[in-house]
This record gives sequence, C-alpha cells and structure tokens, in this order.
Amino acid sequence: MNVVRKHFEKNGFEVISESFLNFGRADLGVYKEGVPNLYIEIGTTSLFKTWLNLHSMPNSVFLFVPTVYRAIEFKT
Repeated sequence: MNVVRKHFEKNGFEVISESFLNFGRADLGVYKEGVPNLYIEIGTTSLFKTWLNLHSMPNSVFLFVPTVYRAIEFKT
C-alpha cells in the first residue's frame, strides 16, 4: 500500500487512508482538483460492495489491486 501511496503523492495527489465510500471504505482515496476521484482497494473486497459503489458514485474511478502483478480499473 505504501508503494501505491508514494506514487500518487509524488505526482501531486492528496492520498487519504480508509476513505469513505457510499458503502464502506476504500483502502486509499486519491484526490486532485480537475481529476475524477480515485478509490483504491488493495487485496480483496466484496462483490456487493463493488457493485453498489460502481452504481452509486458517478464520475469516479475504482482501482482494484488483488495481487502484486494485477490491477483492475473501473470508471463510472
């Protein structure tokens, strides 16, 4: 999680741990004016939480990092 945090901080983003979602929390919330909000889940999350947040949070990006070698991005 620290590698991801440092990447975004170096690029001028504000990074918040355990940011609030409409249903639960994300591991990291990444914010910058003029850029859609980015919510990052590292490891596992529930399918229901994913579905609900994708449907209820417009103009957002969700990045799921289940392993060191994979990442999945959804844009609403």
